[in-house]
Amino acid sequence: MSALPPITPHHVLGFETARVIVIGDAMLDRYVDGTVSRISPEAPIPVLQVRQDRSVAGGAANAAMNVAALGATTTLIASWANDESGRELERLLTQAGVAAIRVARGDASTIEKLRVVADQQQIVRVDRENTVELDEAGNASVMNALETEIANGSLSTSIVISDYAKGMIGNELAGQIISLANQRRIPVIVDPKSSDIRKYRGATVVKPNFAEAVQMTGITAAAPDDAALDAIAQRLLTDDIQSLAVSLSAVGVEVIEQSARTRIPTRARLVADVSGAGDSMISGIAVGLASGLSTVQAVQVGNMAAGIACGRPGTAVVTRVDLLNEMLIESAPEDRPGTVEDWDELARLVAVEKAAGKRVVFANGVFDLLHAGHVALLKEAKSLGDVLVVGLNSDASTARLKGPTRPLQPQTDRMAVLDAVRYVDFVTVFEQDTPRELISAIQPDVIVKGSDYRPDQVVGGDDAKAWGGRVHIVNLLDGVSTTRLSQGEQVRRG
Repeated sequence: MSALPPITPHHVLGFETARVIVIGDAMLDRYVDGTVSRISPEAPIPVLQVRQDRSVAGGAANAAMNVAALGATTTLIASWANDESGRELERLLTQAGVAAIRVARGDASTIEKLRVVADQQQIVRVDRENTVELDEAGNASVMNALETEIANGSLSTSIVISDYAKGMIGNELAGQIISLANQRRIPVIVDPKSSDIRKYRGATVVKPNFAEAVQMTGITAAAPDDAALDAIAQRLLTDDIQSLAVSLSAVGVEVIEQSARTRIPTRARLVADVSGAGDSMISGIAVGLASGLSTVQAVQVGNMAAGIACGRPGTAVVTRVDLLNEMLIESAPEDRPGTVEDWDELARLVAVEKAAGKRVVFANGVFDLLHAGHVALLKEAKSLGDVLVVGLNSDASTARLKGPTRPLQPQTDRMAVLDAVRYVDFVTVFEQDTPRELISAIQPDVIVKGSDYRPDQVVGGDDAKAWGGRVHIVNLLDGVSTTRLSQGEQVRRG
């Protein structure tokens, strides 16, 4: 098995440069949630006391919603009717920022799935669907829309075929989509329902679950052991399909390529509902490929998104904030982006932390010869919030502030030392004489300075009031300074 290549927050922040076009079977998922406390006297059935009714986008529409939530530009090409469910579906898509292109599929109504849920347990599901196949005119409408979207776009693109076998994706249309994508060198990711893998020949990634893969191969296998996965690899990795991403539920995902097999494990968690997890996975893979990740990296993103979706009840949408938080949970400390010199990237990381409800604290200084006074300030600063960002004076800025003999250490070394302090989450550098521009860029909740400053003297303090921030003054340790240390003076405190 191949080692897993790293996925970093920098990769996830790059999703905003990607565009994904989703084509497939759209539907509306309705939920009636409530509680059951008695059995009906009319029949031996539970009586649901309704708490709420809600609707979410399902099928290919849910995949498009997940793509948009991950930060990519999103277009959905699908069929639904101009009925009540269809209008509700359009409202949800518009609200999520998905550009929706509706294609007529005969007189078929909008596909709708109604789930009745009692205390997070489904007790009945009611499906309304007409699976009449898209006709030749419908196929032409899809291809015209796809060609227009490709021609008008400037972002790096991938295409998702979300095939729920509800009449939208026939063999002919699947072949036309993949052929056009290959001509334009656009990756195609398929969520399959057909038992014939040849329907998707030429695709970049086909993502069946294990049961679907077994059905496609015609083998008999109860568990995803090596023999079963070998048979799947030999029989399905054909017809110019570049790779398979076989979902193995709680075990993870097996990425099968011509030259390698890679197992991507899934983090253990409580599973609330698997509805829509496949859409979350296919969306993560598509956004990852469109933003330039390798197949294995993209599948890692998809696997992470699917795991998050499984931990939530109902059809769930996984956001870029969710993904970044999951990455911070799973990553080793050395893999986290402690030093971030690009302010735009830092601002996006800080915005993600704020969106997750975290409180951001900012401190700044030269931090030349890090000493106990510095550490005490950083410790107290971190206690005021959840995320501590430290702004470091550059070498040139330090020389202007402290004189030509300073700094004693170059900024790269000072940044590395600060990054190793456990209280610090992000370190950046500023060339200006003050950190005012940096503070404006990240808009922290709290600005921390030492007690050699009054609150009204703290740079950025007045600006912070505009976004609800404040200044906090930390008492400094007596007799501790870089100047004294550099002159060889012994620090005594008693």
